[in-house]
Amino acid sequence: MCTSERAPELVTVPLSPPQAAEATTAQVWPDGERGRAAVILAHGAGTSMAHRHMQRHAADLVAAGHPTALFNFAYTEMGRKRPDPAPRLVSAWRDVIAALSPRIAEGRPLVIGGRSMGGRIASIVAAEDPSLPVDGVACLAYPLHPPGRQDRLRVDHWPDLTVPVLLLCGSRDPMAPTDTLEANVSEHMPAGLCTTHVLAAADHSFKPRKMDGRTEDEVFAEAASVLVSWMAALPGSVSQIDQN
Repeated sequence: MCTSERAPELVTVPLSPPQAAEATTAQVWPDGERGRAAVILAHGAGTSMAHRHMQRHAADLVAAGHPTALFNFAYTEMGRKRPDPAPRLVSAWRDVIAALSPRIAEGRPLVIGGRSMGGRIASIVAAEDPSLPVDGVACLAYPLHPPGRQDRLRVDHWPDLTVPVLLLCGSRDPMAPTDTLEANVSEHMPAGLCTTHVLAAADHSFKPRKMDGRTEDEVFAEAASVLVSWMAALPGSVSQIDQN
């Protein structure tokens, strides 16, 4: 369960066919402080919005005053393990944005993203359609390549991105080695668009080792702090409002 004291609203989001389900479920915390960006996060390939990591991210964002939403992809909603093909994941993201942005993002920036696959697909959505009401993309543990397959880089869409991107990655993430990640950001991301932050000692799940002298709670707290600070610099955010 989410550690936030504020219980989420459960919202049914209709999905455009073809999908494994006609609709999916979202958890929505619609209220937030003035000028705080709204955030929609998607889960990774092997989890769901109910996973404790997703709930922790939501709790941290809600506590910081950000309207927040989590959702399940259709295959997860149906209890399946194998992810849907990328076009269906992209379509689901577009449906979720259409359904939830009026609820949580009216008059404020909207950031989409998520953990691993969820964040990667969010970045594809933003790259494919710059007309969407998306003001930033936050990728938590971006899966730069499949495990052990550094020849299969997932960067083809990066040059088409037009909104700020945050890549939060662990220093021990085998799917996004720091040197490889930074080299590809320099080569494929539009100049000045991407902010990369490496979480010391964290793996792909943001889990540190005991020998590293950090706790999982410390890693997640750092991730939340970086994400909140990054969003504060987006046009229309609280820091931008305070400067006017």
